[in-house]
Amino acid sequence: MKYFIQFDAITKNIKEQRSFQDKKGHQWPYLTIEEYKELPEKERRIAGDLRRQDSGSAELTLEDGEALTGLYEYRPGKRWNEKTIGYIPVVPEGEGDEPVCCVRILGRSLVKTILLPLLLLCLLAGIVLGFLWYLRDEEVPGLDEAQIAYHVEGMVNKDPSQIMLPGISQITARAGEEHVEHVLFNPEGNPCYFKFHLVRNDTGEELYTSGLVEPGNAVMEFDLTEPLEAGSYEVTVQVETHPVDDPEGEMNQGAIKTTLVVE
Repeated sequence: MKYFIQFDAITKNIKEQRSFQDKKGHQWPYLTIEEYKELPEKERRIAGDLRRQDSGSAELTLEDGEALTGLYEYRPGKRWNEKTIGYIPVVPEGEGDEPVCCVRILGRSLVKTILLPLLLLCLLAGIVLGFLWYLRDEEVPGLDEAQIAYHVEGMVNKDPSQIMLPGISQITARAGEEHVEHVLFNPEGNPCYFKFHLVRNDTGEELYTSGLVEPGNAVMEFDLTEPLEAGSYEVTVQVETHPVDDPEGEMNQGAIKTTLVVE
C-alpha cells in the first residue's frame, strides 16, 4: 500500500514547524502526540511505522512528492529502546484528499539506550563484586560467622609489626544461662586474625572458642559450653593470632587475664 502525506491536515493541526529526519537526510513533517490526540478518532488509525532506517518495503511506502521511504508494519508495541516521536496524517493512494489514518514515527530513546545498559552494567558489577567477596570469605576457612565491624576510639594499631590486644576488665554472665553478651574484638590495623579461647584458670576448662575474627571486627555475644553457678571465676582469654595473608600460619599468642562474674 502506498501512502501520501496529507499536508493540509498537518498545517491545520501543527502548532510549530518540526520535522523528522530519516537516514537519507529527508525531513518528514509531523504532529506531536498531543496534536495527534486532537484528530478525529477515525483518523487516528495507524497504517504503519516510520523509522530512520528505510524498511526496504516496496509494498508499504510513504511519499511526500519529493521522497519515498519504506514503512514498517505497525505493531502496537515498540522495541525496548524506542519511543514515539509523533504522527503523520496520510491518505492511501486512490482515496482522495481527506486523511484517513496516520503513520507513527518511532525514534530511539536515549534514556533507555544509554541508562538502561548502564544500570544493567552496574548491577552486573555489583553481582561480580559480591561474588568475589563471597569467594574471599570462602577462601579463609574458619571465619567466625557472628563477627561484625567494630570500632573503638583510640584502639587502632598503627604499627603493623606489632599486635595490639584489647583490655578486658570483666566479663559478666547470668547464673544458669549459657548466653553471654560481651565484646571480644580484634583492633583495626592488626596484621592478623584473632581466635579467642575463654579458659577457666582453676580447671583449665575451655568455656568458649570463637572462629577467626578479622582486624576491625568483633564478636558481640557468644555461648558458654555450659551454664555456671553464681560466683566469680578467674579466667584467661587466650588469643591465637594468624597472619591475614596466611590464615593457617601462626604468630605470637596473647593472653588476657580477667574475671568472669556470674550473677
